[in-house]
Formats: sequence, structure tokens, C-alpha cells
Amino acid sequence: MLVDLRLDNQISNQPVVIFVHGFKGFKDWGHFPTVGDEMAKAGFAFVSFNFTHDGTTVENPSDFADLEAFGNNNYHKELFDTEQVIQGVSDGTLFPDCQIDTKQIFLLGHSRGGGVSITKTAENNLVKGLVTWNSIGDMKRTAADLNAWKLDGVVYLPNARTNQQMPMYYQFVEDYFAQEERYNLEQNCGKIEVPSLFIHGTGDTTVPFADAENLNEWSRKSDLLLIENGNHTFGGKHPFTEKVLPVDTKIALAATISHFKSIM
Repeated sequence: MLVDLRLDNQISNQPVVIFVHGFKGFKDWGHFPTVGDEMAKAGFAFVSFNFTHDGTTVENPSDFADLEAFGNNNYHKELFDTEQVIQGVSDGTLFPDCQIDTKQIFLLGHSRGGGVSITKTAENNLVKGLVTWNSIGDMKRTAADLNAWKLDGVVYLPNARTNQQMPMYYQFVEDYFAQEERYNLEQNCGKIEVPSLFIHGTGDTTVPFADAENLNEWSRKSDLLLIENGNHTFGGKHPFTEKVLPVDTKIALAATISHFKSIM
């Protein structure tokens, strides 16, 4: 999988923010690279990566060129990938010659990547802080008929941007129920010992902001920021051609930077 690093080479010992993208996303989706640039300007080493099974390939990192891989993705694989990046940063395997502080690793997760980030923060004490943007509040969430899904072996999800019919094989359901306790976000939030911040748009029609309220309620060291009328991507879209970030993204980014700096 591809892993990127954005940082200011003039700053030494920079804390690391690992960005975890969401469902039907990728590291270079929309305005996320610009978010990374701004994080680097703020003094953070910003690491982003594509999941091994998110449908992109090394040759086509911004296209869903491998729908078979997409169909075989699941939470276990995404957590494994995230763990590899955390460990690679921590032990110096990734970016060994860069001026980064491997003792200060933070996670920033968007949408489904928020659920992955919450779970991994609960599991790995190398993670010193957490922020989610429009995170899911339940990793079981699906509108699919599980009986029909099992019978057919696959459901197809339309991608409005690419017009692709994206498969999800029933193995996703099997993985969830095989590790249902591991994927319980209420329990995972209760296990997190580091400061967390849940940011959510009240205009999000993909994941309701009540999910963020629940995540905050379940957590012991957390804060909640609701962005009035903010949508699921805080105004971002793909492709993103503007030179400045959307207003709602600026609000989320400023709060994210402030949160991580308060931990350092």
C-alpha cells in the first residue's frame, strides 16, 4: 500500500498525525491532501495511506481499479493496515531519515476511518491522542438485507461519482460477527485513556451527528464539536480544485490542531 508523509523539513522532532480515510475514500480524495499540507505548516508530520483493500492500487492510487480487493475488504484488514503504519512510524521502519517524534503519534479518522481509529486507539498505547471527523458511531451499520446478502454472496453499492457498481462480499458480515466485541465502539470508547475530540457536522446526511454525541458520552477524556450545517466532508469534494479549504473544514482543522497541541 502507498503511504505519504507531509512535513516541514526545517522543524525537528515533529509529532505525527496518521490520517485514516473512510469508506469509498482514499488518501488523496478531495481536499485531504490540502488538509495534510496545512497540518504540516502547523508543525505536524502528516501521514496518510491507502488501505490494501480499499479498491485503489499502487499504479492507480486515486481510482477504484481493483473492485475484487474492495469486495474483500473488512474491518480486520483495515485495522491491520492501520497497525502496520503505526508500528512503522514508531519503530522507524517508515521515514527513518525524517525529523519526526515517534513517541507522539496521533490518529485522525474520517467517517468509517473514525471507527477504525477509535478501535485502534483503544488497542494500541502508542497512540497518544485521537480526533474523528464525522465518524460512524456503530461499526455494524448497514441498510442491506443480511439474509439476501448471504444468499447472493455479494451486494453492490453504486458509486455516484464513478458510476461503478462496487461489490461487497458476505465475508464482511462474517468478519464483523466473528469479532463483534472487538468492533464495539461503545466499549472501545470506554477503554481509551488518551484525550479524544469528536467533530461532526449537524448537516451530515451520511452519518447523523447523534453518533458523535454518543461517542462523546461513552468516552471519559473527550470533547465534542458540532459544526452547524456541516456536511459529511465539511464542504470538500472530489476532485478538489479550489486553492483554499472550505470554511467548515477550516473550523475542523483548527480544532484538530488545537487538540493535538494541547496534548504535546
